[in-house]
Amino acid sequence: MELSIALPFIAADVPSALPTNAEIEASKDVIAVTGGRRVVRVGTHFVVKYGLGVTILEGENMLFVRSTTTIPIPKVYALYTETDTKKNYIVMENIEGHTLAYKWPSLTESQKKAIATKLKLCFDELRQLPSPGYFGSLGKRPLLDDIFWTSQKKSSINGPFENEDAVNEAMAQKYTFEVYGRTNYVADFYRQALPHVLCGHAPTLTHADFQRKNIIVQVVPPKVGLWNDCQHQPNGIRDAPPRDGLWTAKRPVEEEFKVTIIDWEKAGWYPSYWEYGTALYAVGRWDDDWGLFLRDMLSPYYSEARWLQTLRFELWS
Repeated sequence: MELSIALPFIAADVPSALPTNAEIEASKDVIAVTGGRRVVRVGTHFVVKYGLGVTILEGENMLFVRSTTTIPIPKVYALYTETDTKKNYIVMENIEGHTLAYKWPSLTESQKKAIATKLKLCFDELRQLPSPGYFGSLGKRPLLDDIFWTSQKKSSINGPFENEDAVNEAMAQKYTFEVYGRTNYVADFYRQALPHVLCGHAPTLTHADFQRKNIIVQVVPPKVGLWNDCQHQPNGIRDAPPRDGLWTAKRPVEEEFKVTIIDWEKAGWYPSYWEYGTALYAVGRWDDDWGLFLRDMLSPYYSEARWLQTLRFELWS
């Protein structure tokens, strides 16, 4: 299934007048600034991602995922390119909350497990979408993971790819492409090895940048605690429940959270191991237990992840 979007795109359910480019540029509520990309909040309704480094494809990915799944992601209200500056703009729903990266250290074990369960449902649904029969971005375009990026267009590295052998060849080529001082020996080793260890994986719709910074969590208002006949007053005498069946004693109620997945720029149809492999690589220095929870959210591919991790380390070391 593909998605055809006429640009500029404006949604039918915009909650108020869209911000002008001048209002966007003037916003002081800056969320992020990286490599030709700027993310700002404008008013109460909108977050805008814009710049020369922003791809229209990210907005198209979001529209596609919202139209084909129930995965919680921000609504896209507008998608366009400014003619004079060539900057791309994605105007989307403002999601209140904090990143999971910010909240994780303060979560209890049960809260972490509950969030992991919700995220697993999201990724299970994403992975169930039918394969388009190629490895590539929406509309059979190049993949945007950094492994497939080149400064000049080279389709044998950028994609799209007809089969997994072509994906493996692209990764081998990337090792020496535009990098001086590297011999071809390692690339040739990857050509020998990858067809044996990275094989038999179907094109699978993949977020491709699953990190805690790309998950927004919102606190769900707690419900009044229901009566539990195992609970006692401090003096050890068990109370009868009040007539309405609600427990009225003051006791801490553990927060519950709603999750929203953001940053869909790199999404596309990758080999089925890619989501777990890239998420494991992004764990970094293993400063906490996040990496141990990945298997509870994503289908684990331990061997493939190690090969992908080694390749990334060698590419950027």
